[in-house]
Amino acid sequence: LDMSEEAAAVKIQAMQRGKQARREHEELLRVKAAFEKFDTDGSGSLEIAELYDVLKEVGVDIDTDTFADYQLALMEDYDADDSGTLDFREFRKFHEQVLANESTRKAYARELDAAVKGLVSSALSNVIERQEMEGAALKIQAVHRGKQARKELQEQREMEAAAV
Repeated sequence: LDMSEEAAAVKIQAMQRGKQARREHEELLRVKAAFEKFDTDGSGSLEIAELYDVLKEVGVDIDTDTFADYQLALMEDYDADDSGTLDFREFRKFHEQVLANESTRKAYARELDAAVKGLVSSALSNVIERQEMEGAALKIQAVHRGKQARKELQEQREMEAAAV
């Protein structure tokens, strides 16, 4: 490349970097506007109820009962400081990974659904396991009571035989 071609290439790269920076800045402004729209109490962070509104707004079809299950998984994924809310930085990550386009929204909805089903099946297996353990404990108690009753009966027979 001669100097003029090299200079032209540098100019093109600079223009593209400028366009990219403008796109990133515009996206940041859109995310900030969305955050402010949903931060209805002006607290500077999104509480659980406000996050529900976010998901409804972007078309994630979810009722409040189901969302109650999802919110734990959502907060575990995005609430980096464990505050129970999403600040702008956390919301931005959530937006980039989930809300940015239709395919990420659908993928996240499927992921949340699987997570909740996992929580439900885990809870069910815990209940079943507990019931099985309680059943086993009852059997052990019954066997012990049976042994105790047989021992008492044997002692009573021995006392009666000795009395004769």
